[in-house]
Amino acid sequence: MDFATVSGKIATGRIGYTLSQLVPATPIWEREWDVCCVLDGCRLDLMREVARAGHPALPDADGVDSLWSVGSQSAEWMDRTFAPQYREEMARTAYVTGNPFSSQPCEHILVTSDEVLPLEADDFGVFHEAWREEWVDDDISTIPPDPLTDAAIAIWRNRAELGVDRVLIHYMQPHAPFRSQPGWFFGSADIEHWGQFTDGDDEEEIDLADLEPEEREALEALAEAEAEEDDDTDSMNDPWIKLRNGELSYDAVWAAYRDNLEWVLDDVARLLANCDGRVAMTSDHGNAIGEFGVWSHPPGTPVPALRRVPWAVSEGQDRGTCDPALPDGLRDDDPASANEPAVESRLEALGYR
Repeated sequence: MDFATVSGKIATGRIGYTLSQLVPATPIWEREWDVCCVLDGCRLDLMREVARAGHPALPDADGVDSLWSVGSQSAEWMDRTFAPQYREEMARTAYVTGNPFSSQPCEHILVTSDEVLPLEADDFGVFHEAWREEWVDDDISTIPPDPLTDAAIAIWRNRAELGVDRVLIHYMQPHAPFRSQPGWFFGSADIEHWGQFTDGDDEEEIDLADLEPEEREALEALAEAEAEEDDDTDSMNDPWIKLRNGELSYDAVWAAYRDNLEWVLDDVARLLANCDGRVAMTSDHGNAIGEFGVWSHPPGTPVPALRRVPWAVSEGQDRGTCDPALPDGLRDDDPASANEPAVESRLEALGYR
């Protein structure tokens, strides 16, 4: 790439997209699976650690392979995983998702193409946004794994009738918030600000030239205080930034992160007991803990801690230990008809502000 091209990418805010594309990536469509479980924000070393401990949903640690993800953040992963060249694969796939980015245009994430998100029902054989009805606001605000597992089992058992031959499940764990540490997460308890960024366009503009010096001074002091408050708010639900800032210890964050992974894997074990076929477990991205100066999971970041994710496969055997029903109105899900303001606060609850 010549200097002019790089300069142009920087000028348009697209340099992150270019650098991210330099990392080798394997779309999930290039791997063999019947049911694929995307465990949001799961580091490779974390899954191998839990595998060594003998979790029943996983093979042993040597059986946890890896691949290079197509993104370092969920919206980026969706943008590239559900790109137009994969329409044929998507048409025979049921996508069950707990991630509210499925409904977001994501213009604020400059590494996305603006061609894929928000997702629509016609993009898939079956499209079920489980987060719309199954989000909970208890000790923490998130969608637990069990309603996604229930929907996936029911869809898999009815796949011939539904016209699909595989199921992709996007769980929100081990992504924060962590069930074992509800006190770390506060603020919005619903979905209104998930993934949204505002620039104050709705506020009345003030011409500083019209103010007296004392008024201008007071306004500037207020703006500075609000900026500091915003900085605190931006990281209030992101344990990785709190870890960077010394507000939390590494051992505490890692233990809570691992507990969230065990939470979702316990439900994947239930999936394995109720689905025949090849069940893969992977992630959309990892979480950086200071590698190359990066923390959390910013988009467009070609760092191995973010982009090299697990790939583990187990064989499912339907022993009929549960019998969930198909979600109501499965074929009538219409993202445009839902309460879109609720989306934002659920993204905020997961730390996207």
